Amino acid sequence: MVSKAILGVAVMIVFASIVIFNNNGATAERDWNECVTKYDSKWGSHCKNCAMDGDTYKVMLRNTCTENIDVFCCIQEKYKRWKCYSYNDLAPQDTLYGYACQGNGKYLVWAKKAGDTQIKFPTVQEVNEDYQD
Repeated sequence: MVSKAILGVAVMIVFASIVIFNNNGATAERDWNECVTKYDSKWGSHCKNCAMDGDTYKVMLRNTCTENIDVFCCIQEKYKRWKCYSYNDLAPQDTLYGYACQGNGKYLVWAKKAGDTQIKFPTVQEVNEDYQD
């Protein structure tokens, strides 16, 4: 009787270990970029950092996942240079804004689980070299 109880406990431990291992693997392989959703954009809105408002492009993004994330967002100027922003520990349903004073309507987003030090965002120089069009 005791051996059946020990066998039952051992089977439960193995099963729990498999479930925990699989959940950690799913988290590590998750595409965190899917957590960032564009919910609005505006042309010509006022920006205190821009000399002229007519060509300003502003994009509004939201964290639609249930975990906090770190986000790197770049908005392209009409002269093909990227203006980039980094947001750390963006909570679920929180929003972020990115803008370009003379935008062309293009933006890029990278996301990762908040605090993840294994994943590195590109530098602004790398974005400008890799995404010229």
